[in-house]
Amino acid sequence: MAKHFRPVSQLMRRLNQLSWKVKILLLAAIAMVVASGFVAVSEQPGFCNSCHIMNDHYDSWKASSHSEVNCLDCHLQPGFVGHVKGKINGLAQAVDCIVGRVGTKPNARVLDISCLRSECHNTEELISDQIDYKGIKFTHEHHIAKTVDGIEISCGTCHSHFEGDEHFSVNTDVCFTCHFLKGDEDGERLVQTDCQSCHEVPDKTIERGSVIINHAEFVSYEASCEDSCHKKELEQKSEVSESVCLNCHSFRKEHLAESVELHAVHTGSEKVECFACHGKVSHGATGVLSVLAMMDCQNCHSDTHRAQRIIYATQHPMQGQATWRVLSPMFLTHVECTGCHIEQVEKKPGALDSLGKVAKAVPRACDKCHEPGTGQKYIPFWQGKIKKLHGQVKDKLDALLDRLAGEADDNSVREVKTKLARARTLVDSVEADGSWGVHNLKYTESILLEANGIVNEAMERGW
Repeated sequence: MAKHFRPVSQLMRRLNQLSWKVKILLLAAIAMVVASGFVAVSEQPGFCNSCHIMNDHYDSWKASSHSEVNCLDCHLQPGFVGHVKGKINGLAQAVDCIVGRVGTKPNARVLDISCLRSECHNTEELISDQIDYKGIKFTHEHHIAKTVDGIEISCGTCHSHFEGDEHFSVNTDVCFTCHFLKGDEDGERLVQTDCQSCHEVPDKTIERGSVIINHAEFVSYEASCEDSCHKKELEQKSEVSESVCLNCHSFRKEHLAESVELHAVHTGSEKVECFACHGKVSHGATGVLSVLAMMDCQNCHSDTHRAQRIIYATQHPMQGQATWRVLSPMFLTHVECTGCHIEQVEKKPGALDSLGKVAKAVPRACDKCHEPGTGQKYIPFWQGKIKKLHGQVKDKLDALLDRLAGEADDNSVREVKTKLARARTLVDSVEADGSWGVHNLKYTESILLEANGIVNEAMERGW
């Protein structure tokens, strides 16, 4: 047994005989060898994967076109200084990993200087290349070293690890976010493009059922793609929910900065995916709308139920905000239109189906909340009362206006006509409402009584 320890004891005896300077130099040499070995090991992709939160990213790197490129070749700034900074930062991350002080999702940013080296992706070659990416015309010329709404376009803006198994892949949704979304300040799209900026005009005739589409014909008419067949596919307004901030920040900012400043903060130093704030912006062949789907009826038929709303909510524009207004019990208990309009009927019985159907209010709807027969009992009474009052006021108003039609147009006549025009609006609004008091009996009655007072005042003045 003693024979085995003899070489060790001899080595220790010789080390003890060395001077302190030699011992220090020897320890320094050993430390350098160990450190260099550790550095060599730590620069291998397998070392990055030793942290469990890197597993998905390591797998995607192995399956990507960059699988032969070392992680640090991209993730460290080129040059000696960048290498040293990266190793120091890596050491700190390794300590965090050992003590369990790591998050669940890593965050890394690749600088353009790493990508655009001559031995990797030469800038001149990138700018000159005309790329057809999944049917989309693309050139790097309009993207490298550009700034859009505070966003400094970098390689990582479009090449990301947002979804799928490919590391640093191109996500076309990023294109849509910049090219389709509108800015908050001026309401214009961040980047002005049209369909033909990205797509070639189809040279083949397309058949959709019994419909034949020849794009060449539309182009010859100089028709705008996005304003005709592909309407509503290019513009989507950016609406970022304030709660999104809490995904990264502990508190929401009370006063949000303008979009340019926000973009500069969130894309300048750290890599924040566009979708983390804006959500997904979709676009593609599946989004092509039919003519019927593109029709917006409100372009012509806007605010068609305004009369009913102002009667129900007691908000007639011809009346001031008086305190004597009485809201109906139905309004106060939040009864919506569909609470009474429960019966689907043809708009014009016996007419073409294209005229559609409407939801009609019927007395039996009252029975859902009141005693059976309540609607049948009160509705005819209310409507009879309002129709009678409406007829009386309307007849007096029409007769007075007929008399004034033959009078000379002086100041006194114009003054009376102005007041009677107000009375006419009040009377017509009751007729336009069409419920004859059901929407709000007391308020409808007050409108007619106000109109009646205007007419009586004019008649008392000799008109």
